[in-house]
Amino acid sequence: MRNKLFFLSISLLLNIQGLLAQAPFSRGVNITDWFQAGNAGKLQFAKYTRQDFINIKSLGCDAIRLPINMHYMTTGAPDYKFDPVFFNFLDSAVTWAESLKIYLILDNHSFDAAISAGPVLIKVWAQMAEHYCEGSKYIMYEILNEPHDIPTPVWGEIQQNVINAIRNKDTKHTIIVGGSNFNRFNELKNLPVFADTNLLYTFHFYDPFLFTHQRAKWTGMSSISGVPFPYSAAKMPDLNASLNKNSWLDSLINNYHVNGTLDKVKSLIDEAINFRNARNVKIFCGEWGVYIPYSDNNDRVYWYENVRKYLDKNSIPWTIWDYQGDFGLFKANTAGMFDDDLNIPLLRALGLNIPLQKIKHP
Repeated sequence: MRNKLFFLSISLLLNIQGLLAQAPFSRGVNITDWFQAGNAGKLQFAKYTRQDFINIKSLGCDAIRLPINMHYMTTGAPDYKFDPVFFNFLDSAVTWAESLKIYLILDNHSFDAAISAGPVLIKVWAQMAEHYCEGSKYIMYEILNEPHDIPTPVWGEIQQNVINAIRNKDTKHTIIVGGSNFNRFNELKNLPVFADTNLLYTFHFYDPFLFTHQRAKWTGMSSISGVPFPYSAAKMPDLNASLNKNSWLDSLINNYHVNGTLDKVKSLIDEAINFRNARNVKIFCGEWGVYIPYSDNNDRVYWYENVRKYLDKNSIPWTIWDYQGDFGLFKANTAGMFDDDLNIPLLRALGLNIPLQKIKHP
């Protein structure tokens, strides 16, 4: 009996260690609106400095996801050659991350589906891989952010071709892949089985969408506000005026009593966990968050705390969207100063370190 218990304990320990080894990092942020310019000449590189990387690390983060409009950093068709100015700036960010031992995810944030498929991705990533093949061990390659309007099995074939192009130049760095439908967690299972073992599978999480994106103009929900989380009939605003028969928005509103619960949120994350366990692969949540301007801060903090705890409980590394933007770590309607304006309750909810602030916060 003792032997059986001993081997059972060892087995459980190995399983736990396997879960903990999902990625070499555990938590981080997206630094947005920095490398998301129309071309290399429009990059405002001085927007962030090495001190910002130091500040981010001081919070307890060990990863930064860096959205880059990669295709716009090139000369365009037909060769898509990177502008040297772009590499000069990016090399500096890579050096900062390496010196601070922060993982830097180079996220191809080019949204144009027409130019994202196949040949262009191969040209862009072959150059990136050649440039960084002998570079910092703290960088990772994310093929494309939130692919959409393309079936995941087809997108998976395209990703395989890009993986091959990268591996022809670089066999060292981790490549991040994901499903279509905006990196939806339930698309992971539709990916092909890739032979490459140095992959990290990403998913994004913004559920329930009616809460996380209320009044976000780009979503078609500009008239929606006052939505609580978790769902409470007593707190729900009157959304009848927003109903439009058979619309996507109708479904969000009519089903919020089910979707606006912690149990539902956890069950959705479970889909990514089930994929990981079935495939025996590594996953991470590359984006998750709540739009600041029209969400109640207490509800927002509650959502972050519970999603973060569930991700941590299941050993899923994460990078929140974002650091200093409309989903970020700073209080609404402030200048976003690190020494003054951090949203302290949110930092606590995320399990991050609390730096001293010049102004006292409740």
